[in-house]
Amino acid sequence: MICMMIALEEEVVKINAIFALLAAGSLLAHHGTSNYATTGQTITVSATVTEFHWSNPHVYVLFDVTDDKGNVVHWAGEMNSPGVLKAAGWSKSTLKAGDHITVTLRPNKAGTPVGLVSRANMLVNGKPLEVGPEQ
Repeated sequence: MICMMIALEEEVVKINAIFALLAAGSLLAHHGTSNYATTGQTITVSATVTEFHWSNPHVYVLFDVTDDKGNVVHWAGEMNSPGVLKAAGWSKSTLKAGDHITVTLRPNKAGTPVGLVSRANMLVNGKPLEVGPEQ
């Protein structure tokens, strides 16, 4: 009887450990936006879209920016999830390679050409993008 109780307790400990690991993985899955500058530290760039990736967990727009010295810098812009963007009127064809965009973003704190894209006031081929508000 005592052996059965010990075996049962060991199984309960194993099951609790599995649930704890699963919960920890879920907590770490979403990284948030702490690696980007604050909302008051934005930059606005004019660029040419090279790729638009419509996938979970975040949509990405890749674009080329010409710097002050004439060098092309390849940027990556992180956006919301496809579900959030779809609710705001976006689709996987909203942006396409070759589109000229003017976009405001919160740059990466590390100084790399990566940023969190603001959908507000985005221009595509010189025209305001007619989609829903920021979320």
